[in-house]
Formats: sequence, C-alpha cells, structure tokens
Amino acid sequence: MRANSGADAGNPRPPVRRPRFPSRAAFAGAAAILSLLAGSGHAQAGAAPASVEDVRMLPYIEPGQRVDVGGRRINFTCMGDATHRPTVILMGGLFSWSLVWYKTQAVIAAHARVCAFDRASYGFSDPAGRPQIVDDVVEDLHKALAAASLPRPYVLVGHSLGGLEARVYAGRWPEEVGGLVLIDTSPAAEGLIDENQPGFDDAEGRESYASDMMHCAAQVRQGTLVPYSPEFRDCTATVPADTPAVVRAFWPKFFTPDYFEAKVSLLTSLYTHRYDSADHLKLGALPLIVLSIEHPWETKSPASERLDPTYGPIWNEMHADLARLSTRGVHRVIKDSGHHIQLDQPQAAIDAVEEVVREVRATTPART
Repeated sequence: MRANSGADAGNPRPPVRRPRFPSRAAFAGAAAILSLLAGSGHAQAGAAPASVEDVRMLPYIEPGQRVDVGGRRINFTCMGDATHRPTVILMGGLFSWSLVWYKTQAVIAAHARVCAFDRASYGFSDPAGRPQIVDDVVEDLHKALAAASLPRPYVLVGHSLGGLEARVYAGRWPEEVGGLVLIDTSPAAEGLIDENQPGFDDAEGRESYASDMMHCAAQVRQGTLVPYSPEFRDCTATVPADTPAVVRAFWPKFFTPDYFEAKVSLLTSLYTHRYDSADHLKLGALPLIVLSIEHPWETKSPASERLDPTYGPIWNEMHADLARLSTRGVHRVIKDSGHHIQLDQPQAAIDAVEEVVREVRATTPART
C-alpha cells in the first residue's frame, strides 16, 4: 500500500489501497489508460522517451458534437465525409472514451463517416441522473444517434465492454445496424464465467475494486486527489513523455467522481445473465468480424501464471462462438497485441472496420 504523499505528520491521511481489478478485461483496462496515450503499445524497456508530441491526440481534448438526450448531453467526436454511408460508431471499453481511438479513427475517416461515442460520465458527456448499466448506455446511444441525425446503417465497433454494448444494441434495433466489429470483446456474464475458472479468484483479488474506485471518487470531491501524485496514478495512470502539453494539462479533468462511480456501476453488468441473449443473436448474413488477442493479458503474479495458459483458449473460443452468430462472421486472432488491439496493432482494427464497411456498402441499397 502507498500512503498519501504530503500528509501532515500530526494528522496523517488514511493510506490509499492500490486499485484491484475484478475481471480480465477490467485488469487490462487499467494498463490501457497508460497505453492509451503512449506512442506505442510495445515500447522496449529502457528506450529513450519520444520527444515529438503525438498530435493525433489533440482532437480528443475538446468536446465534439454534443447532443441532447433529455436534459443532458452525449458527446460524439466525428470525422470524415458526412455524406458517406454507413456511419461507423466507435464504442470504448470500461475504462475508455473517445481518446482510445486516436490511432485509428482518422485513418478510417478517410473513407467513411466515423464517430466515437462517450458514455454518460465519460469524456465530454454529461453524467446521467444515476450511474449507468449497459441497458442505460445503449438507450443513450440510440437517442443520441437520432438526435445527432447520424445516418443509418451503423457499423458498431465495440472494444471490450463496448462490444457487449454493441451486441445489445444490435439485438434491440437490428434494422439500424449494418455490421459489427468486436475487438477483444467481453462476453455476456463475463464475471460469472471468469469465476468458474480454477484459480481465478487467487489470480485477480477482486473484492476491494469497488471500494478503491469509490475512494478515488471521494478524493476528487474532497479536492485531495492531487494531479500526477502517486495517489492519482493509483486511480488513473501516468501519461508518457510524448503526450502533448495541452493533453497533459487537461488529462486530470477526465477523472471525475461520476467517471469512477460509473465504472463501478457498469461493472455489475458483467455479473448478471441479463444480457446473455446478446451472445445468441440471429444475425443472418450481417457483416461481422471478431478480433481476439493471441495470448492472455500479462498479470505478473504466480497465480496468474498458473491461470493464463488455460484461460486464453477459453476466452478466444467464446469469441469464435460470437463470430458464428452470422453466416459471414470472421474470427481473427491478432498477434503481438494486448487487450487494446486498436492501440497495440491499430492496422488490424482499421482493416477489420474497412472490410465491414465495404461489405455493408456492397449489400445496402444506395441512399440519396
């Protein structure tokens, strides 16, 4: 454990527990906030830090198109020709918002209209009246797409939890969805599936996660979470050397109490069978690509080392099952990548999205 820095010796603050992460996807998401801004997902240890600012991040530190969904606003960061069909919608994982697509969105936008979506309390979207679950996220997205007049059909691109949200959306409004790309997606009831793996509890240590995140939220409200302090890094992550100064200055503003609370609430959606139907959709010949990573995520503990050799094949077989939901479904295993394929191997994500876009265009009547 790491104590609060700068605590008065006569009135010490309680120590901050390092956050623990309750699912494989959530664990990887913690490291993702760090790699989210990194110039490379696989920088070598000891390599000199990049000195050139990565300007691809700059469009994501100001609001994009903020649309009203009933007294609050949902943010889209959109790029590309608005007349192009279909519209690509990018949906981040549990820890992520639009910024996680900075390596891929502009490239895809050269050939399609593409909009990154911020959930309520994430990025530049307003908080909801209460922390959300997956049901609420897809309702918000449906309302926001209509309010923004983003033309159908949609190609939904979902990473991790965003992949589950994309499938739930496709199950409710199938007439709006022209294709799906699922990037190392969470299966429905991921948390319950994980718990059935021998040794999983020892590998993860999940019991304090919600408490840690709520403690981070309380620190922000009290004004005691100092940006770039050790406690701030425990709640978020350290930004790398090539982060533009303007991004570095704005970075702490993304971590609001509502953001931390939303993560805890959304995580409960992975511990229920409520969304199991999303993994059994009848998609017909809908263009669908599912991307998996080659190996399990590195967790660097003896318990995890025992778990990983058996867990990885189980995870990828669940992805293979998702690809079978469509007669045109494709499952690809991406080498040399962590959980965030769009950051570690962005071209693989770009290729998958562009392939689905081409298939949708080939099968969708032209619209005026």
